[in-house]
Parts: sequence; C-alpha cells; structure tokens
Amino acid sequence: MKYFFTFTLLMSWWLTSAQTATPTIVIKAAIPFEHADELPWLTRYQKDINYYQKQNKRLPNLQCDALFLGSSSINMWDSIYEDFGPLQLIRRSYGGATLRDMIYNYPTIAKGYQPKNIVLYVENDLGTHKEGVNAVQCFDLFRILIGKLKAEYPNTPLWVLSLKPSPHKAHQLADQLLVNAFLQQNAELQGYTYIDITSVMYDAQGQLRTDIFKEDELHLNAEGYKLWTAILKPILTAPHH
Repeated sequence: MKYFFTFTLLMSWWLTSAQTATPTIVIKAAIPFEHADELPWLTRYQKDINYYQKQNKRLPNLQCDALFLGSSSINMWDSIYEDFGPLQLIRRSYGGATLRDMIYNYPTIAKGYQPKNIVLYVENDLGTHKEGVNAVQCFDLFRILIGKLKAEYPNTPLWVLSLKPSPHKAHQLADQLLVNAFLQQNAELQGYTYIDITSVMYDAQGQLRTDIFKEDELHLNAEGYKLWTAILKPILTAPHH
C-alpha cells in the first residue's frame, strides 16, 4: 500500500533596493512535486507514536508554554526541561523524524494541544538515501506541515528553527542553506518566525565549531544546546508571549 503526497511549490522572491525607488518584483514559479512513500517507512516510528498517545491520555491537560516538535536534535536534548525552566514544555519528537511522517502522525504529535508557543526543528528529509528529497521538495514539505499548524493554532507563535550544519552532513550544507533561505523568505507569508540557530555554531574565524557535537559529529552535546538555549529561552519567556 502506498501513500501519495502531491504538492505544488509557490516560491515568491521579493527583490527590493534600498537605494532606488524600484518597485517590488514578485516572481512566481509552480514546481510540481510527487513522492510515493511506502506505508512501513511512514510508520517506522510507531512505537514512539504509541507512547505519545498513552502520554497524552495521562496528562492532566494539554496546556503548555511551548510545544516542541521535531527530530533527534529535539529528542536528544536531555536537559531541555531544565534549560527552559520554569516553563512547562511538551515534547513530541522522535529520532529520525522527517516532515513526511510528522505530517502522517500529526493527529498524535501536534493536534489538540494548548500551547503558548510552538517550536519546530526537522532536518532529516534532505539526502541522497532512498527517501531523500532535494532542497525545494524539503521546503515544500515544511510549507505543508506549517500550514497545518497555522490552521489549527492561528494565534499561537510558531518558531521554525534553521537547519543546523554538522561535520557528518557537511555534504548537505548547500541544500541546508537553500532550505533556510526559503524558510526565512516564506516566514511572513505563512505567519511564522524563522529563528537562525546556526550562526552561533561558528567560531570567530567562520569555522564550524567541532566541540559542540557528540562523537557522531551530528548531534549536539551539552555545550551545543547551551548555544541554542541562549537564543530560544529569551524568546519563549518574553512577556508578549
């Protein structure tokens, strides 16, 4: 059995000049995207989803200061509850998550909560593996998930984090930068806020710091998460949120 996702990408570029009175130019291009996913691939993290379904039933309520959604970079944030204290968090992430199975698992991981903020981080859709997609398709998948979140939580601030660089995925850096550029350009159109969490990961010489990663050279260590916390905590604790 196969599930088919067919998306159409609408890219808008705003080209303006601060020095001249040149009017804004909007360029629109429709790019068809069709991808077939085997059901077993979509449901490969069903144990995590089953666990969250049980957790949701045990929670006294589904209110929280921030709902964290995403992949292993969120799931392996071992100190996340302490780092953001005294905020009340609900984390619905799982290692290896992609935007596609998050869309499929949306009813469990994202529907029906009462968050004051939503934080989204996913980086696993890109790649040359069997189910990998290119930067344009990855951005399109982001738009679909973001669209669902904004439809359900129209008045809730949504913070979309930039895809992070890492030594392990150095070959994906060009695509990551392209996705980040798309996400930043699209933020106002879809009503979310793009948060750059990558610039702090470089040293004064512009080199990616290696001391902020675990031995796998992919996931952040405690020092790396300190950098992210320093950016996100002031945002999530700001009075207007």
